[in-house]
Amino acid sequence: MQIYGLCCVIENKETPIPLQNVVIEANIVDMITEVTISQTYKNVEKDPIEARYKFPIHEAAAVCGFEADIDGQRKVKGVVKEAKKAAQEYTEAIEKGHGAYLLESESADVFQCSIGNITSGQTIVVKITYVSELKHDSETEKIRFVLPTHIVPRYGSSTSTSTSSSNDGKILEPDAVLYSKEANFYLDLTVTCRMTSIIQSIESPSHKISTEMNIDENPKISKITLADQITYLEKDFILVVKSKDLDQPRAFLEYNPETQTNCVMLTLVPKFSLNTTITELIFVVDRSGSMSVEPMKKAAQALELLLRSIPEDCYFNVVSFGSHHDSLFPKSQLYSEESLSEAINLAQKMTSNYGGTEVYSALKWSFENSRNDMATTVFLITDGEVWNVNQIVELVRTNEEKKDGDLRLFSLGIGDAVSHHLVESVARTGKGYAQFVTNSERMDKKVIGMLKNALKPPIKDYEITWTDNNFLESNKNEESDMMQDINFASDNTSSSQNDIFTDFKVQQAPYFIPPIYPGVRFIVYCILEKNIEPCKVITLNATSQDGPIKLDIPLDPVTLQGSIIHRLAVRKLIQDLDDEKSFLHKNPKNAGKNISAKEYIVKLGKTFNLASKHTSFIGIDERTSEPDEVFIKAKQVIVPQAVVSSGSGRGLSGLGKGGAKRHRRISFDAMNDEDDEDDDAPPPPKRSATNRTARKSTGGKAPRKQLTTSAARSQHVAQETTLQEIEQLEIKINHKESNVENLFELLGLQSFDGKFLPNKSFYEFFYKNDLNDLNDLKQEIKKEIGEIKEIEEILTTCISMKYLEIIMFENFKDECEMCYEKAEKALKKMVENEEKRNIISEKAKEWVQNWVNDKE
Repeated sequence: MQIYGLCCVIENKETPIPLQNVVIEANIVDMITEVTISQTYKNVEKDPIEARYKFPIHEAAAVCGFEADIDGQRKVKGVVKEAKKAAQEYTEAIEKGHGAYLLESESADVFQCSIGNITSGQTIVVKITYVSELKHDSETEKIRFVLPTHIVPRYGSSTSTSTSSSNDGKILEPDAVLYSKEANFYLDLTVTCRMTSIIQSIESPSHKISTEMNIDENPKISKITLADQITYLEKDFILVVKSKDLDQPRAFLEYNPETQTNCVMLTLVPKFSLNTTITELIFVVDRSGSMSVEPMKKAAQALELLLRSIPEDCYFNVVSFGSHHDSLFPKSQLYSEESLSEAINLAQKMTSNYGGTEVYSALKWSFENSRNDMATTVFLITDGEVWNVNQIVELVRTNEEKKDGDLRLFSLGIGDAVSHHLVESVARTGKGYAQFVTNSERMDKKVIGMLKNALKPPIKDYEITWTDNNFLESNKNEESDMMQDINFASDNTSSSQNDIFTDFKVQQAPYFIPPIYPGVRFIVYCILEKNIEPCKVITLNATSQDGPIKLDIPLDPVTLQGSIIHRLAVRKLIQDLDDEKSFLHKNPKNAGKNISAKEYIVKLGKTFNLASKHTSFIGIDERTSEPDEVFIKAKQVIVPQAVVSSGSGRGLSGLGKGGAKRHRRISFDAMNDEDDEDDDAPPPPKRSATNRTARKSTGGKAPRKQLTTSAARSQHVAQETTLQEIEQLEIKINHKESNVENLFELLGLQSFDGKFLPNKSFYEFFYKNDLNDLNDLKQEIKKEIGEIKEIEEILTTCISMKYLEIIMFENFKDECEMCYEKAEKALKKMVENEEKRNIISEKAKEWVQNWVNDKE
């Protein structure tokens, strides 16, 4: 949401319409939110003016309300009409001197508001309402509410043939954005949580907040406001809420009296486990200029953790992209000590020096060069700042269908101003899922969760039984006589289209059930025709590699009244239609036909009052007499919302508590040139033979560049430095603490096959000189179970595992679980006898406990 949005140009002079006030009210109910944004403007010019501004929302949100309050005396409520017709009515209204208000979709996550004929001295309150699902935050096991504040400058041009938006007769002017610098008010932001179970915690990783719990002595209700008086949200506002049992399977029923339909919402966060399978993993990493410093550092850290956690027998590759792209290997390589060392070296040297953001070509190369003898999973790590989303999504769709279920894509959006549209769209189309992390958040648990799910074969043959008669299955198998028309709209479609634009008795959204992944919220809707009742127990059936899966979810006995769940379901239907994966496109009756979903989207939008690609909100303030002043039509100037701020790369800086930050305005072309200036930058230097030898001497692991590790410090100490001097440096680092730096340093000592090798770096980590310091432990084991081969490697591996268990599992169990499993597998290979293995493990556990308790 760009709160300084409203500007016009009069006599070639940029003139802001002062923003008088901004009020944001969000209501969260379990995993759904309704947000209302009210912005008050006043025309201080002597002439009537026209103005426009843009604002972002989450790409899955449904804009369902638009109205204007004029001078506190009258209100104009927007109604949804076909986009071209709404634009025509807007133009005609302002030509006649009426006030006009138009809200249009530029893309799935950016909307434009046009206000015509604001008379001199007139005060207008523009109110926009939308509803949205909330994502499950796998890092914190909480729901994640995001209020977007950025419309990030996108690489490329929205006016190109590959644009992600469709003009279709709208009043859109792509890239045309103006902002006022003035803000003589404080932002009023209130979030109210009304949960069906006790609220356990509320946090904001983005802003300082004030939280009031137990509203009216009810532990299920809380109120959140901003702790500081600020005039501008300089980055996305994020709230994470934990409520008891919110991840449990649940099914809600909503009755909409206007359409006389029922809508069921089925939601859960699965926790089942499946066996892993050999997979090809391709990590596609954004190194464009927009990734700047912090997002690039986050991406590199995520990549390093992923690389260290890959199981044996998998193949992998790393593709870096910007204006150009290059790969670490010509083809994916088997996971080995050498290939891992090459990849870790690359990850630790990554910078954002690749210019622009050409996602398409990098993904195309990855798909074309993937293996054909195993399943492929692509990880896209990016800030997603591109215009050609549709083109990229189509590329993913084509290749996913070509590989027939053996290709999946997961996406990780990094930074404070991520384009959710790209990140969500490619993951949805690639049958994976998306996660997001800001510059100030941890993400280790998120990326490991993604890797775990990527290594498990997908569940197939989904089916949900919504009604006793199972109309949905009948719709799939029977001819058209089993189909019935739900007359959602009052206006009739043309007779030639009646055979195409028909609805089923049961309308599932999305039509194809999305993949189910452990730890990822799963939501499916079903709209039921009038007089059709859902089952008392909704049943989900599926087939996995380990056998059939069945889950029964009792329907909540309380029927909700309203349209929120209906609108979210319809938003999914429209998304299906846009993605060409709807019931309409997959109906056998329409096979071979060139199906246009526009008419049906218009029908859905008008019925449920939703803005979309083909529908807009229009409101007319009819005036009985023409204004005395001469109407001056505002012109739009191409000025992107870009500000250079310290360490943040591209983004919007605003007015903070300490005063105004100065905006630097540049042309869009200049932004592209700035992106491209590093296009010819040389690639990261290759490892020298000397470095390769050094890595092999420390277990094949490069030092972690971002963290101060013992290996890294040793490299910077002169050769003449004595071991005693090094130990004096080392003792300042407390490896007995459970923190992420210690975790990464220990994982850096692990070999690709899971072993922790007995080398100098290992002993330094535990403040020891060599194996002699473990001699007592070795003798105890020898006395109890006799001589054993590879005892040194067994001991160092076992000690490392117990270190992870005792120290790291409390805070970082999910993050290091896959590396732990690799070590466990290696230990079983070295010690096949379970009884002996248990004895060694217990001795190692005792040793680590004594080491932890040793105060010296």
